[in-house]
Amino acid sequence: MLRTVIIADDLTGANDTGAILAQDGFHVGTVIRRDRMEDFAAFNTLCVSTDSRAMSAEDAYTAIQDAASLFPRDPAILFSKRIDSTLRGNVGAEIDAILDYLGEEYTAVVVASFPGSGRSCIGDILLVNGVPLQLTEVSRDPINPMRSSRVTEIVRQQSKHEVGYIGLECVVGSSLRLMERLQKECRAHRVIVVDAATERDIKAIAACCAASGEKIVAIDPGAFTAALADYTFNRAKYETDQSILCVVGSATELTQKQIAYLREKDDPFVIKADVARFFDPAERAAEIDRLVAAIVGAADEKQILAITTTESTADLLDFSKVPATAGLDRRERALAITESLAEAAERILVRAGQRIGGLYASGGDVSVAICTRLGISGFDVKNEVIPLAIYSHLAGGVRHEMPVITKGGLVGRDDTLFQCVDYLKEKIS
Repeated sequence: MLRTVIIADDLTGANDTGAILAQDGFHVGTVIRRDRMEDFAAFNTLCVSTDSRAMSAEDAYTAIQDAASLFPRDPAILFSKRIDSTLRGNVGAEIDAILDYLGEEYTAVVVASFPGSGRSCIGDILLVNGVPLQLTEVSRDPINPMRSSRVTEIVRQQSKHEVGYIGLECVVGSSLRLMERLQKECRAHRVIVVDAATERDIKAIAACCAASGEKIVAIDPGAFTAALADYTFNRAKYETDQSILCVVGSATELTQKQIAYLREKDDPFVIKADVARFFDPAERAAEIDRLVAAIVGAADEKQILAITTTESTADLLDFSKVPATAGLDRRERALAITESLAEAAERILVRAGQRIGGLYASGGDVSVAICTRLGISGFDVKNEVIPLAIYSHLAGGVRHEMPVITKGGLVGRDDTLFQCVDYLKEKIS
């Protein structure tokens, strides 16, 4: 079944974007003979080149319309208008053409960034390897000399539509705020330019577009289209019978927001530890038993299992009201909490066995305590999910080679826990 259509203004661009989607598991074909479309019936992603970069705006508009007409106006299909990474060509006219073909319900989201090729957009300025576009050699291009670095200005000069804009400060902030802003701009404009400095920014934009309920056309050099297709169609590849255990020991406001976002976007089983009980030996054992029983009991029903010490500011412990903490300094109090959480995690992993396939630990002290309790020798480090959130495999110990993400308590933004869990889902599937 056809899922994604990519219309590019040259053949190289069509293949470039198609290759990115192919790496994500899509079956990608590039169409040369349009009279032989039946040869591509088995492909779920098709790329078409219009060779329209050097055409007049009017001819480019017609070329895009002709290419789009090869495909049905099906809301289940993601349409992408691949543009040059330096915005050369008939960007505005081609956006108008694809919008006119698809209809008034659609909005074109322009993400001109391509971090893998050194392109980023900050403050509406397209930077090429850190240099504003108009100061690069494309300013001397004999066919399409670029005189401006401002993405909205370039699009406005060529398109019949008013152009909205979402800046980087919104993209890197709260995902809820980005979603609200995106939906607001979709109501006000048919074309929206969005900043992005990193791949992570592009994924955040794509996640919001996929979840927004809006009908979106991707306008970009390739990275945004790939991320949007992945969020729209590839969720099924993350299905697995195994669960992920999250141990969230940090008690920051950011952590509370991350748990709330996870609850909003997924269906986790979350149990809050009664931290005060960790300071009395008899109560400590009973509380750990409670946590272990609850998590193990939920492992057959829920894919995400989480122990947390707080979900709101009301949960923050006032140690002056916990007699058992009298005489303990700050380090000793923290140690009692982290070691209790670590013991609970170890017992859960032993009892649940292979039903739990991945581990997420938030808070440096919690991560250390869990690793010590599991008796691991170290980490087989694989990747950085986001800055300071590291994906590894455990080396040695109770669960040798189990996928794990460790993250600092003050790291990330509202959607970071969700992103990390989603990453682990992919790795254990």
